[in-house]
Amino acid sequence: MRIHKKHILLSLLFVFSFSFSSVFGNETSQIDSLKTLVKTETNAEIVVNIYLNLSDLYGYFNADSSLKYAEKALDLSKKINYKYGEGTALFLISYVYDQLGDWLPAISNLEQAIDIFTATNDSLSLIGCYLNLGVLYSYGKDQVQALKYIIKAKNICEETNENYALSEAYGNIASYYEYLKEYRNSLRYYEKALEVDKATENIGNQSLSHTSLGNNYLKLNRHEEALFHLNEARKLLPQVIDKQREIEVILGFINYYLETGDLEEAETYSNKITDYTDQNEFTKLAVEINYVNGKYHLKKKDFRTAIIYYDKAIALSRKLEKYDYLSDYFNEKAEAYAGLGQYEKAYEMISKAKEAFEVLKPDEIVEALGNFEADETSRAERNKIILEQQLATAKTESDQFKFRVKAAFAIIALLIILVALSFFLILRKKHTDELKANYNTINRQKLLLEENLVKLAEDEKNLKKLNATKDKFFSIIAHDLKNPFNVLIGISDLLRNEKEAQNSNDFGVLIDGMYQAATSGYKLLENLLEWSRTQTGTIKFEPQSFFIHKVFETNKELTLEVAKAKGVTIEVSEKKAMVYADYDMVNFIVRNLLNNAIKFSNKNGNIELFAKKDGEMLLVTVKDDGIGMTPEMIENLFKIENSVQREGTAKEKGTGLGLILCQEFVKINGGNIWVDSEKDKGSSFQFSLPLSLS
Repeated sequence: MRIHKKHILLSLLFVFSFSFSSVFGNETSQIDSLKTLVKTETNAEIVVNIYLNLSDLYGYFNADSSLKYAEKALDLSKKINYKYGEGTALFLISYVYDQLGDWLPAISNLEQAIDIFTATNDSLSLIGCYLNLGVLYSYGKDQVQALKYIIKAKNICEETNENYALSEAYGNIASYYEYLKEYRNSLRYYEKALEVDKATENIGNQSLSHTSLGNNYLKLNRHEEALFHLNEARKLLPQVIDKQREIEVILGFINYYLETGDLEEAETYSNKITDYTDQNEFTKLAVEINYVNGKYHLKKKDFRTAIIYYDKAIALSRKLEKYDYLSDYFNEKAEAYAGLGQYEKAYEMISKAKEAFEVLKPDEIVEALGNFEADETSRAERNKIILEQQLATAKTESDQFKFRVKAAFAIIALLIILVALSFFLILRKKHTDELKANYNTINRQKLLLEENLVKLAEDEKNLKKLNATKDKFFSIIAHDLKNPFNVLIGISDLLRNEKEAQNSNDFGVLIDGMYQAATSGYKLLENLLEWSRTQTGTIKFEPQSFFIHKVFETNKELTLEVAKAKGVTIEVSEKKAMVYADYDMVNFIVRNLLNNAIKFSNKNGNIELFAKKDGEMLLVTVKDDGIGMTPEMIENLFKIENSVQREGTAKEKGTGLGLILCQEFVKINGGNIWVDSEKDKGSSFQFSLPLSLS
């Protein structure tokens, strides 16, 4: 949601604008022409429409004039009972108050417009109203209600096959995924928005979609693609009559150069928009401008100036009741205080960041998006049923067609017999050929429909798997990652507030508890980051030739003390073999499997590490005589949606994510991984790697 959510103006407002654009060429000449026209026009509804178009045109650069003409249109519409004019005027008044940062009258006017358009069954206008109402609610604390309005607008668009506002709906849904840092999902919906923008040839929305994609790719560290979309957005600016779009593109470039470390270029772009912070028309964007200025000075290590800009962004956000990125401002302000060595204030800012993040109820947003994805799946299932019905209808029509053809041929045959028996054989052959051609055509259509059904089933299966993966990922973050931090906060708070605890006999136990919690949290975070890199395709694969024996010895040394604590013996085969793979990935796989073997070994147990050649592959084995696994555990072992979480023999904790990463890394290196295990008899994990040719 760093890019401001898209608003829309009702499409029918542009009837007059378009008719004059070819004559006058810019908004000033259009405004002058409309003012001249309204002086002589006698039809009251047309006068209302002119006022509406004047309000729309002024909306790009003069909020006061835009509001004045919208209110004129409203008053006249009420007098002549022109419901479309009344609803559209309320919509435009809401839009002006939104631009001025006055949300309550913006929402009130928009809700009145919705009542009018609902009563008149104006679905096209309702799309725009619901979308903008969702955007207005998103500035406050009720993000779930905002999302529901946006999804409602999207559904009306799709149900009525209306592209109007569909791009805006997709873009706003994407912004929620972006807020939750689900950048792959946000990327999917931003790309959908751009596809609609190109199909409708909406240049303004294309510019915004490219800017959003640029920021999204920047957060995925895909800098080349981010720069491409930002440049595409900049190319379109000369065709866009909207200063806000220009500022959004400039903000995108500032963020790009800050992330890539080019502070000189970031400063160049920052100077272009500083003058806009004091202009009423850009009150909302002033928050973002102050934020990027703070970020720029933070990168320069000018911490005091950075704090000043962050304070401005925070104060303005609170004034506007715009909470969506308030937690980010506090977090980065904490970095500035830490840079000054003022750690108490830094800690205070971190606490405020946490409070600001919880204000928006992210768990409810996750639940709402989950329900949305479930509804989308149901929609796909309904489409599947419709396709099956169409297949059945096509089959019925095919049968009827064949019957009619046969009947026609029979009548023709009888006529031919009556007319001339000598032509019978020739006509019979011709009719047979036509029947075969029709049959082949029908058969091909049937096969095509069956193939579509199979593809739909596969898509449904993949969608369910992706949904389950997402739920598991959030479960790990919500529960497993939170526990170590709860321990750290609890113990550190005890040591900070209870001075006697520092000199007590339990001090060592408390410090050890903090160390164990920090280590556990770090390992889980490291695994989560590695897994996310495999999912986003950003992990580097650098194969090389090396001896697998070297990996065995290195990890044996690393785990020797842990093994000794349980009395576990680690035996490494002295047979050497060279593989061609990514050393770091293989080192991670062996370390993870060896740690698991120790974790599930009984006291005085034994672990073996050995390898053997199998054709052009090397089979690596990590074998223990520990507690083993049941067939049910083995079945779910390498599935993130059903990952096995199990305590070790010394109550060690785990998430099951390590084995998921092992599987990903083995696949990247061109091998496979599997396990042979029996309860209470130990486990043998094996994976294959390509042998080195040298």
